[in-house]
Amino acid sequence: MIKAIFFDFDGTILSHSTMRVPASAKKALQALQKQGILVIVATGRHITEIEEFDFCHEFTFDAYITLNGQYCFNQHESIYSNPVPKEDVLAILEHIKEDPYPCVFVEKDRQYMNFYTDWVRLEYQKLGTSLPELEDIQRAADHDIYQLSPYLNDRQEQVLFAKTKNIKIDRWTDYVIDVLPKVGGKDTGIQKVLDYYGLKKEETMAFGDASNDIPMFQETGISVAMGNAKPEVKQVADYITDDIDQDGLAQALQHFQLIK
Repeated sequence: MIKAIFFDFDGTILSHSTMRVPASAKKALQALQKQGILVIVATGRHITEIEEFDFCHEFTFDAYITLNGQYCFNQHESIYSNPVPKEDVLAILEHIKEDPYPCVFVEKDRQYMNFYTDWVRLEYQKLGTSLPELEDIQRAADHDIYQLSPYLNDRQEQVLFAKTKNIKIDRWTDYVIDVLPKVGGKDTGIQKVLDYYGLKKEETMAFGDASNDIPMFQETGISVAMGNAKPEVKQVADYITDDIDQDGLAQALQHFQLIK
């Protein structure tokens, strides 16, 4: 019996062709909650980005795994918190002083950066959300940082990695990387949420489309790849549904007889 389903956001719930949540997906998620099934988002996004979409004014997830698993919470409390080690944040601040580049610093309830470039504006246009506020990034020395997103080239990335000790890097475009704690990810976030709700792996499902969703698949009972998913994601999924823009989310839930 399925008691909780974890959904990636971009390309799984949110269509990147329309920058909206398909009506069929909205109806499907609402139907799951009416049956008492927990609907949990698992995303690399920050909560402030998710809340910019109209859908999130109409629908409240039962729990949120944000920043690729580094900060997890529900409407009542924090479930799991895993900030970037402070010594690594300080090393990156020093690197930016030496060789300036734009960098987003992400706290649990806000995000900010040092300056914009055309590449920064382009990436946020693709994301469909507002640019982070410009702020003195030295505040990161005194606050927990859960993720950093530097806009740098391969040479700068190599230097940054050499200066840090306990991080991992995920390059998601040619212009920007995500910097995260070495230990952690969507899979860790799922483990913490399962413990919190007292759920077993076999009572869960996961939906995704990107390579960072593969660890999430490994921690859930049934994995579903969207039709628009990358080939490596489809290869490890238990089931492949239609594209997000072809009602793939609802189709899969109907296939597993979780909604009508």
